[in-house]
Amino acid sequence: MKGNTAVTTQQPFDTLDSVPLFSVNAGVPIEDALERAADLMLYVQRLTGCDAFVDKAHETAVVQILSEMAQALIKASKGKL
Repeated sequence: MKGNTAVTTQQPFDTLDSVPLFSVNAGVPIEDALERAADLMLYVQRLTGCDAFVDKAHETAVVQILSEMAQALIKASKGKL
């Protein structure tokens, strides 16, 4: 990682009773974080497009957590570009 590379800030997500269960780590190069966010959203598109789950509640939960992960990566990258 180069000295002047823009990096993420810590960004919590997936809260339970107002306590974050997970977070994006600070210090990840933004380019890498945004690439991962794009990958996660591609997974969401593919899962919803192929009707992958018989149990729609499971599909909804998976799509929600993947979307929250992508959103946290984007938020952790804001203001640093």
